[in-house]
Amino acid sequence: MSGKYDIIIIGSGIGGLMSAFVLSKHGYNVCLLEKNSKPGGTLQSYKRNGRMLGTGMHYIGSLDEGQMMHSIFKYFGLFKGVEYQRLDDDGFDIFNIAGKEIKYPMGLNNLRNRFYDYFPGETKAIDRYISGIVNTIKAQDVYSLKDPENAQNWDNNYMADSAWNFICSLTDNADLQNALAALNFVYGGRKEATPMYNHALINYYFISSAYRIVGSTQIIADRLVEQIRSFGGTVFTRQEVEQFLFEDKKLMGVKTKTGDTFFADYFISNAHPTTTMQWIPEGKIKKNYRKRLNSLKDTLSAFSLHLILKPGRVKYHNYNYSAYKNNSVWYASTYNEEKWPEHYFIHWPAEKLNPEFVDNVTILTHMKYEEVEKWKDLPLKHRGEEYERFKKEKAEKLLDFAAQRFPEFKEHLETYYVATPLSFKDYLGTPTGSMYGTERDYNRPLDSYISHRTKLPNLFLTGQNLNLHGMLGVSLSSIITSGEFIGVNKLLKEIRETF
Repeated sequence: MSGKYDIIIIGSGIGGLMSAFVLSKHGYNVCLLEKNSKPGGTLQSYKRNGRMLGTGMHYIGSLDEGQMMHSIFKYFGLFKGVEYQRLDDDGFDIFNIAGKEIKYPMGLNNLRNRFYDYFPGETKAIDRYISGIVNTIKAQDVYSLKDPENAQNWDNNYMADSAWNFICSLTDNADLQNALAALNFVYGGRKEATPMYNHALINYYFISSAYRIVGSTQIIADRLVEQIRSFGGTVFTRQEVEQFLFEDKKLMGVKTKTGDTFFADYFISNAHPTTTMQWIPEGKIKKNYRKRLNSLKDTLSAFSLHLILKPGRVKYHNYNYSAYKNNSVWYASTYNEEKWPEHYFIHWPAEKLNPEFVDNVTILTHMKYEEVEKWKDLPLKHRGEEYERFKKEKAEKLLDFAAQRFPEFKEHLETYYVATPLSFKDYLGTPTGSMYGTERDYNRPLDSYISHRTKLPNLFLTGQNLNLHGMLGVSLSSIITSGEFIGVNKLLKEIRETF
Protein backbone atom coordinates (compact mmCIF):
# COMPACT_ATOMS: atom_id res chain seq x y z
CA MET A 1 0.00 0.00 0.00
CA SER A 2 2.59 2.55 -0.98
CA GLY A 3 2.34 5.11 -3.72
CA LYS A 4 2.88 8.68 -4.89
CA TYR A 5 0.04 11.20 -4.87
CA ASP A 6 -0.49 14.90 -5.43
CA ILE A 7 -1.96 15.40 -1.96
CA ILE A 8 -2.13 13.19 1.13
CA ILE A 9 -4.83 14.04 3.67
CA ILE A 10 -4.44 12.60 7.16
CA GLY A 11 -7.63 11.98 9.10
CA SER A 12 -11.15 11.47 7.83
CA GLY A 13 -13.04 13.82 10.08
CA ILE A 14 -15.44 16.05 8.21
CA GLY A 15 -12.71 18.58 7.41
CA GLY A 16 -10.50 15.90 5.89
CA LEU A 17 -13.38 14.34 3.95
CA MET A 18 -14.58 17.66 2.55
CA SER A 19 -11.05 18.70 1.60
CA ALA A 20 -10.54 15.36 -0.17
CA PHE A 21 -13.87 15.82 -1.97
CA VAL A 22 -13.00 19.29 -3.26
CA LEU A 23 -9.46 18.46 -4.33
CA SER A 24 -10.26 15.13 -6.00
CA LYS A 25 -13.20 16.80 -7.75
CA HIS A 26 -10.73 19.32 -9.18
CA GLY A 27 -8.45 16.66 -10.59
CA TYR A 28 -5.87 16.24 -7.84
CA ASN A 29 -4.68 12.69 -7.14
CA VAL A 30 -5.71 12.53 -3.48
CA CYS A 31 -5.01 9.87 -0.87
CA LEU A 32 -6.93 10.00 2.43
CA LEU A 33 -5.48 8.04 5.38
CA GLU A 34 -7.66 7.13 8.39
CA LYS A 35 -6.46 5.31 11.50
CA ASN A 36 -9.83 3.81 12.46
CA SER A 37 -11.79 1.05 10.75
CA LYS A 38 -14.42 3.62 9.72
CA PRO A 39 -14.08 7.13 8.32
CA GLY A 40 -15.94 10.09 9.78
CA GLY A 41 -14.57 11.43 13.06
CA THR A 42 -17.60 12.49 15.11
CA LEU A 43 -19.82 11.10 12.33
CA GLN A 44 -18.73 7.55 13.22
CA SER A 45 -21.54 5.27 14.39
CA TYR A 46 -21.33 1.84 15.96
CA LYS A 47 -23.85 -0.91 16.66
CA ARG A 48 -24.71 -2.18 20.16
CA ASN A 49 -27.66 -4.47 20.97
CA GLY A 50 -28.95 -3.93 17.45
CA ARG A 51 -28.99 -0.12 17.83
CA MET A 52 -26.83 2.32 15.90
CA LEU A 53 -25.23 4.72 18.37
CA GLY A 54 -23.67 8.00 17.26
CA THR A 55 -20.39 9.53 18.39
CA GLY A 56 -21.00 13.27 18.47
CA MET A 57 -22.79 14.84 15.49
CA HIS A 58 -26.12 15.45 17.23
CA TYR A 59 -27.58 18.19 15.06
CA ILE A 60 -26.82 20.52 12.18
CA GLY A 61 -27.76 24.18 11.79
CA SER A 62 -28.61 26.52 8.89
CA LEU A 63 -29.88 23.72 6.66
CA ASP A 64 -33.06 25.39 5.39
CA GLU A 65 -33.12 26.13 1.67
CA GLY A 66 -31.28 29.39 1.02
CA GLN A 67 -29.16 29.08 4.16
CA MET A 68 -25.42 28.52 4.30
CA MET A 69 -25.23 24.82 5.17
CA HIS A 70 -27.93 23.99 2.63
CA SER A 71 -25.70 25.42 -0.10
CA ILE A 72 -22.65 23.60 1.24
CA PHE A 73 -24.47 20.27 1.63
CA LYS A 74 -25.87 20.56 -1.88
CA TYR A 75 -22.37 21.18 -3.27
CA PHE A 76 -21.03 18.14 -1.41
CA GLY A 77 -23.90 15.94 -2.60
CA LEU A 78 -25.26 15.38 0.90
CA PHE A 79 -28.94 15.53 0.00
CA LYS A 80 -28.71 12.44 -2.19
CA GLY A 81 -29.61 9.36 -0.20
CA VAL A 82 -29.60 11.25 3.11
CA GLU A 83 -32.66 12.48 5.02
CA TYR A 84 -32.83 15.18 7.68
CA GLN A 85 -35.38 15.64 10.46
CA ARG A 86 -36.23 19.32 11.01
CA LEU A 87 -36.54 20.02 14.72
CA ASP A 88 -39.45 21.86 16.33
CA ASP A 89 -39.82 25.46 15.15
CA ASP A 90 -41.23 26.47 18.51
CA GLY A 91 -38.30 25.04 20.48
CA PHE A 92 -35.48 23.11 18.83
CA ASP A 93 -33.50 23.38 22.09
CA ILE A 94 -35.04 23.49 25.55
CA PHE A 95 -32.95 24.59 28.53
CA ASN A 96 -33.78 23.90 32.16
CA ILE A 97 -31.73 26.38 34.18
CA ALA A 98 -32.09 25.83 37.93
CA GLY A 99 -35.65 24.60 37.38
CA LYS A 100 -36.77 27.26 34.87
CA GLU A 101 -37.34 26.15 31.28
CA ILE A 102 -36.40 28.31 28.29
CA LYS A 103 -37.28 27.38 24.70
CA TYR A 104 -35.21 28.47 21.71
CA PRO A 105 -37.39 28.87 18.60
CA MET A 106 -35.92 28.94 15.10
CA GLY A 107 -35.29 32.37 13.55
CA LEU A 108 -33.76 35.45 15.17
CA ASN A 109 -37.02 37.40 15.07
CA ASN A 110 -38.87 34.49 16.68
CA LEU A 111 -36.17 34.35 19.35
CA ARG A 112 -36.50 38.09 19.87
CA ASN A 113 -40.28 37.85 20.36
CA ARG A 114 -39.99 34.81 22.63
CA PHE A 115 -37.48 36.59 24.82
CA TYR A 116 -39.72 39.68 24.92
CA ASP A 117 -42.34 37.39 26.51
CA TYR A 118 -39.84 35.82 28.90
CA PHE A 119 -38.25 39.15 29.89
CA PRO A 120 -40.76 41.96 29.23
CA GLY A 121 -38.60 44.64 30.83
CA GLU A 122 -35.52 43.81 28.79
CA THR A 123 -36.53 44.63 25.22
CA LYS A 124 -33.61 47.03 24.63
CA ALA A 125 -31.08 44.48 25.85
CA ILE A 126 -32.61 41.79 23.65
CA ASP A 127 -32.58 44.09 20.60
CA ARG A 128 -28.95 44.97 21.21
CA TYR A 129 -28.06 41.29 21.52
CA ILE A 130 -29.74 40.43 18.20
CA SER A 131 -27.98 43.37 16.54
CA GLY A 132 -24.64 42.19 17.92
CA ILE A 133 -25.17 38.70 16.47
CA VAL A 134 -26.22 40.07 13.07
CA ASN A 135 -23.35 42.55 12.87
CA THR A 136 -20.80 39.87 13.71
CA ILE A 137 -22.23 37.59 11.01
CA LYS A 138 -22.23 40.37 8.43
CA ALA A 139 -18.53 40.90 9.07
CA GLN A 140 -17.77 37.29 8.12
CA ASP A 141 -17.74 37.13 4.32
CA VAL A 142 -16.93 33.44 4.14
CA TYR A 143 -19.81 32.60 6.49
CA SER A 144 -22.15 34.21 3.98
CA LEU A 145 -20.33 32.40 1.12
CA LYS A 146 -19.17 35.75 -0.24
CA ASP A 147 -15.75 36.38 -1.76
CA PRO A 148 -13.65 37.49 1.23
CA GLU A 149 -11.41 40.52 0.94
CA ASN A 150 -8.75 38.64 2.87
CA ALA A 151 -9.60 34.96 2.88
CA GLN A 152 -6.53 33.92 4.81
CA ASN A 153 -7.41 36.01 7.87
CA TRP A 154 -11.19 35.90 7.74
CA ASP A 155 -11.49 34.31 11.18
CA ASN A 156 -8.77 36.24 13.01
CA ASN A 157 -10.25 39.73 13.00
CA TYR A 158 -13.15 39.29 15.42
CA MET A 159 -11.67 37.26 18.26
CA ALA A 160 -10.62 39.97 20.70
CA ASP A 161 -14.11 40.62 22.11
CA SER A 162 -15.55 38.49 24.92
CA ALA A 163 -18.93 36.80 24.64
CA TRP A 164 -19.44 37.05 28.40
CA ASN A 165 -18.47 40.73 28.56
CA PHE A 166 -20.75 41.54 25.64
CA ILE A 167 -23.74 39.82 27.27
CA CYS A 168 -23.04 41.48 30.63
CA SER A 169 -22.86 44.88 28.90
CA LEU A 170 -26.48 44.44 27.80
CA THR A 171 -28.17 43.66 31.11
CA ASP A 172 -27.69 42.93 34.81
CA ASN A 173 -30.52 40.39 34.70
CA ALA A 174 -28.83 37.04 35.47
CA ASP A 175 -31.74 35.04 34.04
CA LEU A 176 -31.52 36.87 30.72
CA GLN A 177 -27.73 36.52 30.69
CA ASN A 178 -28.15 32.75 31.09
CA ALA A 179 -30.85 32.57 28.43
CA LEU A 180 -28.69 34.40 25.88
CA ALA A 181 -25.72 32.10 26.54
CA ALA A 182 -27.70 28.87 26.95
CA LEU A 183 -26.28 27.24 23.80
CA ASN A 184 -22.70 27.49 24.96
CA PHE A 185 -22.41 23.81 25.91
CA VAL A 186 -22.26 22.97 22.20
CA TYR A 187 -18.90 24.76 21.95
CA GLY A 188 -17.57 24.40 25.51
CA GLY A 189 -17.99 28.10 26.25
CA ARG A 190 -16.13 29.63 29.19
CA LYS A 191 -16.90 33.14 30.39
CA GLU A 192 -13.21 33.91 30.94
CA ALA A 193 -12.13 32.85 27.43
CA THR A 194 -14.81 32.47 24.73
CA PRO A 195 -14.75 35.21 22.05
CA MET A 196 -17.94 36.89 20.91
CA TYR A 197 -17.03 35.66 17.43
CA ASN A 198 -17.47 31.98 18.42
CA HIS A 199 -20.67 32.65 20.34
CA ALA A 200 -22.28 34.68 17.57
CA LEU A 201 -21.50 32.35 14.67
CA ILE A 202 -22.60 29.19 16.45
CA ASN A 203 -25.76 30.72 17.91
CA TYR A 204 -26.75 32.16 14.53
CA TYR A 205 -25.95 28.84 12.86
CA PHE A 206 -28.37 26.85 15.04
CA ILE A 207 -31.05 29.50 15.54
CA SER A 208 -31.41 29.91 11.76
CA SER A 209 -32.64 26.30 11.55
CA ALA A 210 -31.79 22.99 13.21
CA TYR A 211 -31.93 19.43 11.89
CA ARG A 212 -31.02 15.87 12.83
CA ILE A 213 -29.59 13.33 10.44
CA VAL A 214 -32.14 10.56 9.97
CA GLY A 215 -30.65 7.18 10.81
CA SER A 216 -26.93 6.67 11.30
CA THR A 217 -24.71 9.75 11.13
CA GLN A 218 -22.15 7.47 9.46
CA ILE A 219 -24.12 7.90 6.24
CA ILE A 220 -22.64 11.41 5.77
CA ALA A 221 -19.07 10.08 5.93
CA ASP A 222 -19.90 7.12 3.69
CA ARG A 223 -21.51 9.40 1.12
CA LEU A 224 -18.44 11.64 1.00
CA VAL A 225 -16.09 8.65 0.66
CA GLU A 226 -18.22 7.28 -2.17
CA GLN A 227 -17.91 10.55 -4.08
CA ILE A 228 -14.19 10.96 -3.37
CA ARG A 229 -13.60 7.55 -4.91
CA SER A 230 -15.84 8.39 -7.86
CA PHE A 231 -13.58 11.39 -8.56
CA GLY A 232 -10.54 9.09 -8.57
CA GLY A 233 -9.45 9.69 -4.98
CA THR A 234 -8.12 6.93 -2.72
CA VAL A 235 -9.31 6.27 0.85
CA PHE A 236 -7.51 3.90 3.20
CA THR A 237 -8.75 2.98 6.69
CA ARG A 238 -6.66 1.30 9.43
CA GLN A 239 -3.68 3.38 8.31
CA GLU A 240 -2.46 5.30 11.36
CA VAL A 241 0.32 7.76 10.58
CA GLU A 242 3.29 7.56 12.95
CA GLN A 243 5.94 9.67 11.20
CA PHE A 244 6.51 12.25 8.51
CA LEU A 245 9.33 11.45 6.08
CA PHE A 246 11.74 14.17 4.97
CA GLU A 247 14.42 14.61 2.35
CA ASP A 248 16.67 17.19 3.96
CA LYS A 249 14.07 19.74 5.16
CA LYS A 250 11.39 18.96 2.60
CA LEU A 251 8.38 16.89 3.64
CA MET A 252 8.15 14.01 1.17
CA GLY A 253 5.90 11.33 2.68
CA VAL A 254 4.37 9.58 5.66
CA LYS A 255 4.95 6.23 7.30
CA THR A 256 2.07 4.39 8.98
CA LYS A 257 2.07 1.88 11.83
CA THR A 258 1.49 -0.93 9.33
CA GLY A 259 4.91 -0.13 7.85
CA ASP A 260 3.46 1.31 4.65
CA THR A 261 4.85 4.52 3.17
CA PHE A 262 2.98 7.11 1.11
CA PHE A 263 4.52 9.99 -0.81
CA ALA A 264 3.05 13.23 -2.10
CA ASP A 265 3.81 16.80 -3.13
CA TYR A 266 1.47 18.30 -0.53
CA PHE A 267 0.00 17.22 2.80
CA ILE A 268 -3.10 18.22 4.77
CA SER A 269 -3.50 17.17 8.40
CA ASN A 270 -6.99 16.92 9.82
CA ALA A 271 -5.44 15.69 13.08
CA HIS A 272 -5.05 17.76 16.23
CA PRO A 273 -2.14 20.23 15.86
CA THR A 274 -0.13 18.69 18.71
CA THR A 275 -0.54 15.25 17.16
CA THR A 276 0.68 16.66 13.86
CA MET A 277 3.76 18.08 15.59
CA GLN A 278 4.56 14.64 17.03
CA TRP A 279 5.01 13.30 13.49
CA ILE A 280 7.66 15.90 12.65
CA PRO A 281 11.23 15.01 13.73
CA GLU A 282 13.24 17.56 15.69
CA GLY A 283 14.98 20.13 13.54
CA LYS A 284 12.46 19.95 10.68
CA ILE A 285 10.18 22.79 11.81
CA LYS A 286 10.74 26.00 13.76
CA LYS A 287 10.99 25.41 17.51
CA ASN A 288 8.83 28.39 18.43
CA TYR A 289 6.07 27.22 16.10
CA ARG A 290 6.14 23.69 17.53
CA LYS A 291 6.13 25.10 21.06
CA ARG A 292 3.14 27.32 20.33
CA LEU A 293 1.04 24.52 18.89
CA ASN A 294 2.03 22.14 21.67
CA SER A 295 0.97 24.71 24.27
CA LEU A 296 -2.56 25.17 22.91
CA LYS A 297 -5.32 24.62 25.46
CA ASP A 298 -8.12 22.19 24.64
CA THR A 299 -11.78 22.64 25.51
CA LEU A 300 -13.19 20.26 28.11
CA SER A 301 -13.79 16.66 27.17
CA ALA A 302 -17.06 14.79 27.59
CA PHE A 303 -18.76 11.82 29.19
CA SER A 304 -21.42 10.19 27.02
CA LEU A 305 -24.10 7.77 28.22
CA HIS A 306 -25.90 5.75 25.54
CA LEU A 307 -29.14 4.25 26.87
CA ILE A 308 -30.52 1.10 25.20
CA LEU A 309 -34.30 1.26 25.70
CA LYS A 310 -37.13 -1.21 25.32
CA PRO A 311 -38.67 -0.72 21.86
CA GLY A 312 -41.98 1.10 21.60
CA ARG A 313 -41.93 2.47 25.16
CA VAL A 314 -40.07 5.81 25.14
CA LYS A 315 -41.48 8.69 23.11
CA TYR A 316 -39.34 10.52 20.56
CA HIS A 317 -38.84 14.24 21.24
CA ASN A 318 -38.16 16.50 18.30
CA TYR A 319 -35.82 18.78 20.22
CA ASN A 320 -32.69 18.67 22.38
CA TYR A 321 -32.94 19.12 26.13
CA SER A 322 -30.27 20.58 28.43
CA ALA A 323 -30.41 20.95 32.20
CA TYR A 324 -28.23 22.96 34.57
CA LYS A 325 -28.49 22.40 38.33
CA ASN A 326 -27.25 25.88 39.12
CA ASN A 327 -28.32 29.29 37.93
CA SER A 328 -25.47 29.51 35.42
CA VAL A 329 -25.03 28.03 31.95
CA TRP A 330 -21.26 28.60 31.96
CA TYR A 331 -20.69 25.09 33.26
CA ALA A 332 -17.21 24.78 31.74
CA SER A 333 -16.14 27.76 33.88
CA THR A 334 -17.40 26.28 37.16
CA TYR A 335 -16.79 22.56 36.52
CA ASN A 336 -16.25 20.68 39.79
CA GLU A 337 -15.60 16.94 39.62
CA GLU A 338 -16.73 16.45 43.22
CA LYS A 339 -20.19 17.88 42.39
CA TRP A 340 -20.45 16.11 39.02
CA PRO A 341 -22.82 16.02 37.21
CA GLU A 342 -24.29 19.50 37.28
CA HIS A 343 -25.41 19.52 33.64
CA TYR A 344 -26.64 17.24 30.87
CA PHE A 345 -27.60 17.41 27.19
CA ILE A 346 -30.08 14.85 25.79
CA HIS A 347 -30.31 13.75 22.16
CA TRP A 348 -33.19 11.63 20.85
CA PRO A 349 -32.08 10.05 17.53
CA ALA A 350 -34.45 9.97 14.56
CA GLU A 351 -34.22 6.47 13.06
CA LYS A 352 -36.80 7.51 10.45
CA LEU A 353 -38.65 10.69 9.55
CA ASN A 354 -41.10 11.78 12.28
CA PRO A 355 -40.66 8.72 14.51
CA GLU A 356 -43.06 8.04 17.38
CA PHE A 357 -40.65 6.16 19.64
CA VAL A 358 -36.89 5.74 20.20
CA ASP A 359 -34.96 2.64 21.20
CA ASN A 360 -31.87 4.56 22.34
CA VAL A 361 -31.02 7.98 23.75
CA THR A 362 -27.72 9.80 24.30
CA ILE A 363 -27.00 11.83 27.46
CA LEU A 364 -23.87 13.97 27.28
CA THR A 365 -22.03 16.19 29.73
CA HIS A 366 -18.57 17.62 30.35
CA MET A 367 -15.72 15.72 31.99
CA LYS A 368 -12.06 16.55 32.52
CA TYR A 369 -9.49 14.34 30.85
CA GLU A 370 -7.45 14.32 34.07
CA GLU A 371 -10.18 12.25 35.77
CA VAL A 372 -9.39 9.26 33.52
CA GLU A 373 -5.79 9.99 32.57
CA LYS A 374 -4.32 7.34 34.89
CA TRP A 375 -5.84 4.61 32.68
CA LYS A 376 -4.65 6.07 29.37
CA ASP A 377 -1.80 3.61 28.79
CA LEU A 378 -3.85 0.49 29.46
CA PRO A 379 -5.12 -1.49 26.44
CA LEU A 380 -8.29 -0.32 24.73
CA LYS A 381 -11.31 -2.26 26.10
CA HIS A 382 -9.08 -3.85 28.75
CA ARG A 383 -8.47 -1.04 31.23
CA GLY A 384 -9.36 -3.05 34.31
CA GLU A 385 -11.94 -3.27 37.08
CA GLU A 386 -11.18 0.13 38.61
CA TYR A 387 -11.92 1.88 35.32
CA GLU A 388 -15.13 -0.12 34.87
CA ARG A 389 -16.25 0.83 38.40
CA PHE A 390 -15.51 4.49 37.61
CA LYS A 391 -17.65 4.34 34.46
CA LYS A 392 -20.52 2.58 36.25
CA GLU A 393 -20.55 5.06 39.13
CA LYS A 394 -20.54 8.06 36.78
CA ALA A 395 -23.13 6.53 34.44
CA GLU A 396 -25.59 5.89 37.25
CA LYS A 397 -25.16 9.39 38.69
CA LEU A 398 -25.84 10.94 35.29
CA LEU A 399 -28.81 8.65 34.66
CA ASP A 400 -30.30 9.51 38.06
CA PHE A 401 -29.97 13.21 37.29
CA ALA A 402 -31.64 12.93 33.87
CA ALA A 403 -34.37 10.59 35.18
CA GLN A 404 -35.60 13.31 37.53
CA ARG A 405 -37.04 14.96 34.43
CA PHE A 406 -37.39 11.86 32.22
CA PRO A 407 -38.23 8.88 34.50
CA GLU A 408 -39.02 6.73 31.45
CA PHE A 409 -35.28 6.36 30.87
CA LYS A 410 -34.93 4.20 33.98
CA GLU A 411 -38.35 2.56 33.70
CA HIS A 412 -37.64 1.16 30.21
CA LEU A 413 -33.87 0.70 30.33
CA GLU A 414 -32.36 -2.49 28.90
CA THR A 415 -28.69 -1.57 29.34
CA TYR A 416 -26.28 1.27 28.66
CA TYR A 417 -22.88 2.00 27.13
CA VAL A 418 -20.41 4.65 28.21
CA ALA A 419 -17.84 6.82 26.45
CA THR A 420 -15.31 8.69 28.61
CA PRO A 421 -12.63 11.21 27.59
CA LEU A 422 -10.40 8.18 26.88
CA SER A 423 -12.98 6.94 24.35
CA PHE A 424 -12.95 10.29 22.57
CA LYS A 425 -9.14 10.31 22.70
CA ASP A 426 -8.93 6.82 21.20
CA TYR A 427 -11.52 7.21 18.44
CA LEU A 428 -11.32 10.92 17.60
CA GLY A 429 -7.56 11.27 18.02
CA THR A 430 -7.60 14.34 20.27
CA PRO A 431 -4.81 14.25 22.91
CA THR A 432 -7.13 15.11 25.81
CA GLY A 433 -10.35 13.68 24.39
CA SER A 434 -11.76 17.12 23.64
CA MET A 435 -14.90 17.02 21.49
CA TYR A 436 -14.56 20.68 20.52
CA GLY A 437 -10.83 20.85 19.83
CA THR A 438 -8.57 23.69 20.87
CA GLU A 439 -9.98 26.61 22.81
CA ARG A 440 -10.30 30.08 21.34
CA ASP A 441 -9.36 32.72 23.91
CA TYR A 442 -10.23 36.39 23.43
CA ASN A 443 -7.45 37.30 25.88
CA ARG A 444 -4.88 35.73 23.53
CA PRO A 445 -6.43 36.04 20.07
CA LEU A 446 -3.18 35.62 18.16
CA ASP A 447 -1.81 32.81 20.33
CA SER A 448 -5.02 30.78 20.18
CA TYR A 449 -5.55 31.39 16.46
CA ILE A 450 -4.39 28.53 14.21
CA SER A 451 -3.80 29.19 10.53
CA HIS A 452 -4.35 26.49 7.94
CA ARG A 453 -0.79 27.23 6.80
CA THR A 454 2.13 25.80 8.76
CA LYS A 455 5.85 26.59 8.86
CA LEU A 456 6.40 23.81 6.31
CA PRO A 457 5.52 25.15 2.85
CA ASN A 458 3.77 21.95 1.70
CA LEU A 459 1.94 21.07 4.95
CA PHE A 460 -1.51 22.49 5.70
CA LEU A 461 -4.07 22.00 8.47
CA THR A 462 -7.83 21.64 8.43
CA GLY A 463 -10.60 20.61 10.82
CA GLN A 464 -12.27 21.81 13.98
CA ASN A 465 -9.08 23.07 15.60
CA LEU A 466 -8.95 25.89 13.06
CA ASN A 467 -11.14 28.24 15.05
CA LEU A 468 -14.62 26.67 14.99
CA HIS A 469 -15.78 23.12 15.66
CA GLY A 470 -18.70 21.03 14.43
CA MET A 471 -20.18 20.88 10.95
CA LEU A 472 -20.06 24.67 10.62
CA GLY A 473 -16.42 25.09 11.59
CA VAL A 474 -15.00 22.14 9.70
CA SER A 475 -16.92 23.00 6.53
CA LEU A 476 -15.48 26.51 6.54
CA SER A 477 -12.00 25.25 7.40
CA SER A 478 -12.11 22.77 4.50
CA ILE A 479 -13.08 25.62 2.15
CA ILE A 480 -10.15 27.73 3.34
CA THR A 481 -7.66 24.85 3.16
CA SER A 482 -8.88 23.55 -0.21
CA GLY A 483 -8.92 27.12 -1.48
CA GLU A 484 -5.16 27.20 -1.01
CA PHE A 485 -4.97 24.92 -4.06
CA ILE A 486 -7.88 26.02 -6.25
CA GLY A 487 -8.64 29.52 -4.94
CA VAL A 488 -11.09 30.37 -2.16
CA ASN A 489 -13.12 32.74 -4.32
CA LYS A 490 -13.38 30.15 -7.10
CA LEU A 491 -14.58 27.51 -4.65
CA LEU A 492 -17.10 29.85 -3.04
CA LYS A 493 -18.43 30.75 -6.50
CA GLU A 494 -18.88 27.05 -7.28
CA ILE A 495 -20.77 26.50 -4.03
CA ARG A 496 -23.02 29.50 -4.66
CA GLU A 497 -23.74 28.27 -8.20
CA THR A 498 -24.96 24.87 -6.97
CA PHE A 499 -27.72 26.58 -5.04
